[in-house]
This record gives sequence, C-alpha cells and structure tokens, in this order.
Amino acid sequence: MLRDNGRSALRWMGSSHAQTMDQLLAIADSKDRLQERADIVAYCHREGLSCNVRQTA
Repeated sequence: MLRDNGRSALRWMGSSHAQTMDQLLAIADSKDRLQERADIVAYCHREGLSCNVRQTA
C-alpha cells in the first residue's frame, strides 16, 4: 500500500498504525546511503581489507 500510494496511504490506516509507519518512514528517509557506503569503504581501507561492490551495495 505504501509503495503504491506513498504517505497518503497513512490516511487509510488506524491512527496507531499510521503514527508508527510515519515514524518508520522518517527514519528510512533520514538515512544517507552514500555516506553509509563511504563509511564501509573507509573501514575497509583502515583495516587493510579489500573492498568490493558487494560490501557497498
């Protein structure tokens, strides 16, 4: 429902479910995926590990 309708789907949920889903969506939106990948690469370089696409995908 959320994938097809976005945040407007929250209107069709009960208030407690809508509030919980809104909080989860806010957390998911706040992730910086590029920074997360950069952190993985930096960790690998610090530890002397080879870093490949699977580790940063």
